[in-house]
Amino acid sequence: MLKVKFSSRQFEQDQDSITNTIIHTGNYEEVRELADSVRPGSGVDDMGTLSSVRIYQEGPQIWACERTFTTDHEGNYTNKPNTVYGKKSAQLRGSMLSLPLKKHPNYRTCWDHYLVAAQGVSGLPSWWESATDTMLSAADSKKYAWIRSLDSLPTDSGGRWQELAEPEKPGVECYDYATYTITETAKFRSARQAGNMVANMLNHIGTPIETFNITNGNWKCDDANIFYDGRAWFANLSWTLSGDADGWDPDIYD
Repeated sequence: MLKVKFSSRQFEQDQDSITNTIIHTGNYEEVRELADSVRPGSGVDDMGTLSSVRIYQEGPQIWACERTFTTDHEGNYTNKPNTVYGKKSAQLRGSMLSLPLKKHPNYRTCWDHYLVAAQGVSGLPSWWESATDTMLSAADSKKYAWIRSLDSLPTDSGGRWQELAEPEKPGVECYDYATYTITETAKFRSARQAGNMVANMLNHIGTPIETFNITNGNWKCDDANIFYDGRAWFANLSWTLSGDADGWDPDIYD
């Protein structure tokens, strides 16, 4: 079992940074696993950015792993993307969703509906510009109706109803919504290992390894790819943030 070597902790500081050194001891496999767990340049919580790793033998069965971490004088550090085999790193970019017009936070029924009225009714009602759905009171429903097409004009004993107002945004069914996409990347030694990362993930709701503190919705896997760069296999998964706080519908995507 790994142990912190007695009296191995060291702290040094200069005008730019603080350096923290710690040594763990154990058998070779344990020490090797610790050394490979974080690549130099990556951050470790409460420790800082790993700047160097050294493995050496202390006895026939005892090995040591010396790791040095760096922070600034306020304890801050930069956590660079992980490039260890099988470990995911993430990047973020903006993307666009096409959402139904009715999902727009400022949606009004008059944007995409005709307002029609019974014979003898004229003049727009006070609620025409403020209504957000097609529901009408019992009294108003005898005089007015919201319809999507003039082919649906009602007819009653007074005759065929008439158009009072056409849609303010005729033909507009959707709108562009700017959101976020996070792409996870990991390096593998074989195509099979890379395939295991992306298998059965597309169109499913989940959470990427890093969300960059972005909330107000949930994430769905919308893209995946695998490629070989001449040295190793790489797998990518792209996650898209939902268009609102309600999130992606789990009945459809999960």
